Amino acid sequence: MKTTIGKTEMSLNPFARFAMAVRMISSATPFVFIVLLGALSVSPVLQASEHIMPPGGDPCEADWMNRSDFRTVPLISDAQIIERYAERGDVGAQLRLGLLRRTQDGKWEAPEGSNYNIKWLQKAVDQGSKSAAWELARIQYPLGEISHEGFLRAAIAAAEEEGYPWAATYLMEETSGRLGINRKSTKCTVVKEGDTCAPESLLPISSAAKWARIAGEGGNAWAQEWLCVSASYGKPERGQPEDKDVAYKWCSIAAYNACSHISLHIKVPFADRTKPLDPVEEAYWKRALHKQPWRGSRNFYRPTDYFHGD
Repeated sequence: MKTTIGKTEMSLNPFARFAMAVRMISSATPFVFIVLLGALSVSPVLQASEHIMPPGGDPCEADWMNRSDFRTVPLISDAQIIERYAERGDVGAQLRLGLLRRTQDGKWEAPEGSNYNIKWLQKAVDQGSKSAAWELARIQYPLGEISHEGFLRAAIAAAEEEGYPWAATYLMEETSGRLGINRKSTKCTVVKEGDTCAPESLLPISSAAKWARIAGEGGNAWAQEWLCVSASYGKPERGQPEDKDVAYKWCSIAAYNACSHISLHIKVPFADRTKPLDPVEEAYWKRALHKQPWRGSRNFYRPTDYFHGD
Protein backbone atom coordinates (compact mmCIF):
# COMPACT_ATOMS: atom_id res chain seq x y z
CA MET A 1 0.00 0.00 0.00
CA LYS A 2 1.41 3.38 -1.01
CA THR A 3 -0.23 6.53 0.31
CA THR A 4 0.10 9.97 1.74
CA ILE A 5 -2.55 11.32 4.07
CA GLY A 6 -3.45 14.34 1.99
CA LYS A 7 -3.42 12.62 -1.41
CA THR A 8 -4.29 8.97 -1.50
CA GLU A 9 -2.68 6.63 -4.03
CA MET A 10 -3.31 3.11 -3.01
CA SER A 11 -3.83 -0.41 -4.17
CA LEU A 12 -6.05 -1.81 -1.45
CA ASN A 13 -5.67 -5.34 -0.21
CA PRO A 14 -8.86 -7.43 0.12
CA PHE A 15 -9.22 -6.60 3.79
CA ALA A 16 -8.98 -2.86 3.09
CA ARG A 17 -11.57 -3.17 0.28
CA PHE A 18 -13.91 -4.96 2.64
CA ALA A 19 -13.36 -2.31 5.31
CA MET A 20 -14.07 0.42 2.75
CA ALA A 21 -17.28 -1.28 1.68
CA VAL A 22 -18.46 -1.56 5.25
CA ARG A 23 -17.58 2.07 5.76
CA MET A 24 -19.59 3.16 2.71
CA ILE A 25 -22.61 1.25 3.97
CA SER A 26 -22.47 2.62 7.48
CA SER A 27 -21.33 6.15 6.40
CA ALA A 28 -20.92 7.14 10.03
CA THR A 29 -18.98 10.29 10.89
CA PRO A 30 -16.85 10.12 14.06
CA PHE A 31 -17.95 13.42 15.61
CA VAL A 32 -16.34 12.43 18.89
CA PHE A 33 -12.96 12.43 17.19
CA ILE A 34 -13.27 16.13 16.37
CA VAL A 35 -13.93 16.84 20.04
CA LEU A 36 -10.89 14.79 21.04
CA LEU A 37 -8.76 16.56 18.47
CA GLY A 38 -9.39 19.83 20.28
CA ALA A 39 -8.00 18.25 23.42
CA LEU A 40 -4.87 17.13 21.61
CA SER A 41 -3.60 20.71 21.37
CA VAL A 42 -3.68 20.81 25.17
CA SER A 43 -2.72 17.22 25.98
CA PRO A 44 -0.33 15.77 23.40
CA VAL A 45 0.14 12.04 23.36
CA LEU A 46 2.80 9.38 23.37
CA GLN A 47 3.38 6.03 21.74
CA ALA A 48 3.96 3.04 24.01
CA SER A 49 7.24 1.31 23.30
CA GLU A 50 6.08 -2.30 23.63
CA HIS A 51 2.82 -4.07 24.41
CA ILE A 52 4.06 -6.70 26.82
CA MET A 53 2.81 -7.21 30.37
CA PRO A 54 5.68 -5.86 32.49
CA PRO A 55 7.21 -8.39 34.89
CA GLY A 56 5.60 -7.83 38.27
CA GLY A 57 3.41 -5.13 36.81
CA ASP A 58 0.04 -4.35 38.35
CA PRO A 59 -3.28 -3.92 36.50
CA CYS A 60 -3.07 -0.11 36.44
CA GLU A 61 0.38 -0.28 34.89
CA ALA A 62 -0.93 -2.53 32.15
CA ASP A 63 -3.97 -0.28 31.71
CA TRP A 64 -1.73 2.76 31.25
CA MET A 65 0.36 0.92 28.65
CA ASN A 66 -2.78 0.00 26.74
CA ARG A 67 -4.05 3.57 26.75
CA SER A 68 -0.69 4.96 25.67
CA ASP A 69 -0.52 3.50 22.18
CA PHE A 70 -1.07 6.28 19.67
CA ARG A 71 0.29 4.63 16.55
CA THR A 72 -3.14 4.47 14.94
CA VAL A 73 -6.34 6.39 14.36
CA PRO A 74 -9.54 4.69 13.17
CA LEU A 75 -9.99 6.29 9.75
CA ILE A 76 -7.98 8.01 7.04
CA SER A 77 -10.36 10.96 7.38
CA ASP A 78 -9.30 11.26 11.02
CA ALA A 79 -5.66 11.40 9.99
CA GLN A 80 -6.45 14.01 7.34
CA ILE A 81 -8.15 16.23 9.93
CA ILE A 82 -5.09 16.03 12.17
CA GLU A 83 -2.84 16.81 9.22
CA ARG A 84 -4.81 19.94 8.35
CA TYR A 85 -4.42 21.21 11.91
CA ALA A 86 -0.72 20.31 11.87
CA GLU A 87 -0.14 22.19 8.64
CA ARG A 88 -1.72 25.26 10.25
CA GLY A 89 0.88 25.08 13.00
CA ASP A 90 -1.05 23.31 15.77
CA VAL A 91 1.68 21.88 18.00
CA GLY A 92 -0.52 19.14 19.48
CA ALA A 93 -1.50 17.94 16.00
CA GLN A 94 2.14 17.98 14.87
CA LEU A 95 3.10 15.89 17.88
CA ARG A 96 0.22 13.49 17.14
CA LEU A 97 1.47 12.96 13.58
CA GLY A 98 4.92 12.42 15.05
CA LEU A 99 3.52 9.27 16.66
CA LEU A 100 1.08 8.07 14.00
CA ARG A 101 2.01 5.00 11.95
CA ARG A 102 -1.19 3.87 10.24
CA THR A 103 -4.97 4.02 10.11
CA GLN A 104 -7.07 1.10 11.28
CA ASP A 105 -9.19 1.14 8.14
CA GLY A 106 -6.12 -0.01 6.18
CA LYS A 107 -6.11 3.01 3.84
CA TRP A 108 -2.91 4.70 4.98
CA GLU A 109 0.35 3.86 6.63
CA ALA A 110 3.44 5.96 7.25
CA PRO A 111 6.42 5.41 4.97
CA GLU A 112 8.94 2.85 6.17
CA GLY A 113 11.42 4.22 8.66
CA SER A 114 11.05 7.21 10.97
CA ASN A 115 11.42 10.14 8.58
CA TYR A 116 7.70 10.91 8.47
CA ASN A 117 7.44 11.03 12.26
CA ILE A 118 10.70 12.93 12.65
CA LYS A 119 9.47 15.59 10.23
CA TRP A 120 6.40 16.38 12.30
CA LEU A 121 8.15 16.10 15.65
CA GLN A 122 10.80 18.52 14.45
CA LYS A 123 8.13 21.02 13.42
CA ALA A 124 6.70 20.86 16.95
CA VAL A 125 10.18 21.16 18.46
CA ASP A 126 10.82 24.24 16.34
CA GLN A 127 7.80 25.79 18.04
CA GLY A 128 9.26 25.05 21.46
CA SER A 129 7.50 21.79 22.37
CA LYS A 130 9.45 19.97 25.09
CA SER A 131 7.16 16.96 24.76
CA ALA A 132 8.00 16.64 21.07
CA ALA A 133 11.69 17.08 21.88
CA TRP A 134 11.52 14.05 24.16
CA GLU A 135 9.64 11.99 21.58
CA LEU A 136 12.33 12.93 19.08
CA ALA A 137 15.00 11.98 21.61
CA ARG A 138 13.34 8.57 21.96
CA ILE A 139 14.01 8.00 18.27
CA GLN A 140 17.50 9.50 18.29
CA TYR A 141 18.96 7.86 21.40
CA PRO A 142 18.79 4.21 20.24
CA LEU A 143 20.50 5.35 17.03
CA GLY A 144 23.38 6.92 18.95
CA GLU A 145 22.49 10.41 17.76
CA ILE A 146 22.28 11.91 21.26
CA SER A 147 23.87 11.08 24.60
CA HIS A 148 22.14 9.33 27.47
CA GLU A 149 22.31 12.55 29.47
CA GLY A 150 20.69 14.45 26.60
CA PHE A 151 17.94 11.86 26.46
CA LEU A 152 17.21 12.15 30.19
CA ARG A 153 17.32 15.94 30.12
CA ALA A 154 14.73 15.89 27.34
CA ALA A 155 12.44 13.70 29.47
CA ILE A 156 12.93 15.91 32.52
CA ALA A 157 12.13 19.07 30.55
CA ALA A 158 8.97 17.53 29.06
CA ALA A 159 7.76 16.44 32.50
CA GLU A 160 8.74 19.54 34.47
CA GLU A 161 7.89 22.26 31.97
CA GLU A 162 4.86 20.77 30.19
CA GLY A 163 3.57 18.19 32.67
CA TYR A 164 3.92 15.49 30.01
CA PRO A 165 2.70 12.41 31.91
CA TRP A 166 4.37 9.91 29.60
CA ALA A 167 7.82 11.41 30.15
CA ALA A 168 7.06 11.59 33.88
CA THR A 169 6.00 7.93 33.84
CA TYR A 170 9.32 6.96 32.28
CA LEU A 171 11.24 8.92 34.92
CA MET A 172 9.09 7.45 37.69
CA GLU A 173 9.80 3.95 36.42
CA GLU A 174 13.54 4.64 36.48
CA THR A 175 13.53 6.02 40.04
CA SER A 176 10.74 4.19 41.89
CA GLY A 177 12.45 0.82 42.23
CA ARG A 178 10.06 -0.68 39.71
CA LEU A 179 12.99 -2.11 37.73
CA GLY A 180 14.86 -3.30 40.83
CA ILE A 181 15.34 -1.92 44.33
CA ASN A 182 19.10 -1.63 43.97
CA ARG A 183 19.12 -0.63 40.30
CA LYS A 184 20.78 2.69 39.52
CA SER A 185 18.30 5.26 38.26
CA THR A 186 20.59 6.21 35.38
CA LYS A 187 21.57 2.71 34.31
CA CYS A 188 21.77 2.62 30.54
CA THR A 189 22.99 0.80 27.46
CA VAL A 190 25.62 2.96 25.81
CA VAL A 191 24.93 3.25 22.09
CA LYS A 192 26.76 6.47 21.19
CA GLU A 193 30.50 6.06 20.75
CA GLY A 194 32.33 7.67 23.64
CA ASP A 195 29.13 8.17 25.63
CA THR A 196 28.62 7.22 29.26
CA CYS A 197 25.51 6.87 31.39
CA ALA A 198 24.27 10.11 32.90
CA PRO A 199 25.32 10.83 36.50
CA GLU A 200 22.91 9.67 39.19
CA SER A 201 22.75 13.24 40.48
CA LEU A 202 20.73 14.12 37.38
CA LEU A 203 18.00 11.64 38.28
CA PRO A 204 18.21 10.67 41.97
CA ILE A 205 15.85 8.03 43.32
CA SER A 206 14.54 10.65 45.74
CA SER A 207 12.78 12.30 42.78
CA ALA A 208 10.43 9.34 42.24
CA ALA A 209 7.49 10.92 44.06
CA LYS A 210 7.87 14.11 42.04
CA TRP A 211 7.57 12.24 38.76
CA ALA A 212 4.72 10.12 40.13
CA ARG A 213 2.77 13.26 41.02
CA ILE A 214 3.18 14.65 37.50
CA ALA A 215 2.18 11.32 35.98
CA GLY A 216 -0.72 10.93 38.40
CA GLU A 217 -2.01 14.42 37.69
CA GLY A 218 -1.84 13.49 34.01
CA GLY A 219 -4.19 10.55 34.55
CA ASN A 220 -1.80 7.65 35.11
CA ALA A 221 -3.68 5.34 37.49
CA TRP A 222 -0.51 3.36 38.20
CA ALA A 223 1.22 6.53 39.46
CA GLN A 224 -1.84 7.44 41.52
CA GLU A 225 -1.85 4.04 43.17
CA TRP A 226 1.92 4.16 43.74
CA LEU A 227 1.50 7.46 45.60
CA CYS A 228 -1.37 5.99 47.61
CA VAL A 229 0.79 3.07 48.78
CA SER A 230 4.00 5.07 49.19
CA ALA A 231 2.37 7.75 51.33
CA SER A 232 0.59 5.07 53.33
CA TYR A 233 3.69 3.15 54.39
CA GLY A 234 6.35 5.76 53.69
CA LYS A 235 9.10 5.68 51.08
CA PRO A 236 11.28 8.61 52.16
CA GLU A 237 14.20 7.38 50.08
CA ARG A 238 11.95 7.75 47.01
CA GLY A 239 10.81 11.23 48.05
CA GLN A 240 7.50 10.27 49.68
CA PRO A 241 7.45 10.19 53.49
CA GLU A 242 4.60 8.56 55.37
CA ASP A 243 1.65 10.96 55.27
CA LYS A 244 -1.87 9.71 55.93
CA ASP A 245 -3.55 12.80 54.45
CA VAL A 246 -1.56 12.48 51.23
CA ALA A 247 -2.28 8.74 51.17
CA TYR A 248 -6.01 9.30 51.57
CA LYS A 249 -5.97 11.92 48.80
CA TRP A 250 -4.27 9.66 46.27
CA CYS A 251 -6.14 6.53 47.37
CA SER A 252 -9.40 8.41 46.85
CA ILE A 253 -8.34 9.49 43.36
CA ALA A 254 -6.97 6.08 42.38
CA ALA A 255 -9.99 4.18 43.67
CA TYR A 256 -12.17 5.62 40.90
CA ASN A 257 -10.06 3.86 38.27
CA ALA A 258 -11.49 0.51 37.24
CA CYS A 259 -8.01 -1.04 37.42
CA SER A 260 -7.48 0.09 41.01
CA HIS A 261 -7.26 -2.62 43.64
CA ILE A 262 -4.65 -1.85 46.29
CA SER A 263 -5.95 1.67 46.89
CA LEU A 264 -9.35 0.28 47.89
CA HIS A 265 -7.76 -1.82 50.62
CA ILE A 266 -6.02 1.27 51.96
CA LYS A 267 -8.77 3.85 51.49
CA VAL A 268 -11.41 2.36 53.80
CA PRO A 269 -9.13 1.72 56.83
CA PHE A 270 -7.74 5.25 56.47
CA ALA A 271 -11.18 6.81 56.59
CA ASP A 272 -11.36 7.09 60.37
CA ARG A 273 -7.88 8.63 60.49
CA THR A 274 -8.80 11.53 58.24
CA LYS A 275 -12.53 11.92 57.79
CA PRO A 276 -15.29 9.36 58.17
CA LEU A 277 -16.69 7.74 55.07
CA ASP A 278 -20.34 8.22 54.33
CA PRO A 279 -22.05 4.84 54.95
CA VAL A 280 -23.36 4.76 51.38
CA GLU A 281 -19.89 5.53 50.00
CA GLU A 282 -18.29 2.90 52.22
CA ALA A 283 -20.81 0.30 51.04
CA TYR A 284 -20.05 1.24 47.43
CA TRP A 285 -16.30 0.73 47.83
CA LYS A 286 -16.76 -2.57 49.59
CA ARG A 287 -18.95 -3.79 46.73
CA ALA A 288 -16.42 -2.49 44.23
CA LEU A 289 -13.63 -4.32 45.96
CA HIS A 290 -15.36 -7.69 46.17
CA LYS A 291 -17.85 -7.80 43.29
CA GLN A 292 -16.14 -6.18 40.32
CA PRO A 293 -14.07 -8.96 38.76
CA TRP A 294 -11.77 -6.72 36.72
CA ARG A 295 -10.31 -4.98 39.79
CA GLY A 296 -6.92 -6.44 40.56
CA SER A 297 -6.98 -8.74 37.53
CA ARG A 298 -3.75 -8.52 35.57
CA ASN A 299 -5.18 -10.72 32.87
CA PHE A 300 -8.12 -8.35 32.32
CA TYR A 301 -5.70 -5.49 31.68
CA ARG A 302 -3.11 -7.55 29.87
CA PRO A 303 -2.00 -5.41 26.93
CA THR A 304 -3.90 -6.36 23.81
CA ASP A 305 -2.58 -6.81 20.29
CA TYR A 306 -5.57 -4.87 18.96
CA PHE A 307 -3.35 -2.21 17.44
CA HIS A 308 -1.03 -4.72 15.83
CA GLY A 309 -3.42 -6.65 13.61
CA ASP A 310 -2.93 -5.97 9.92
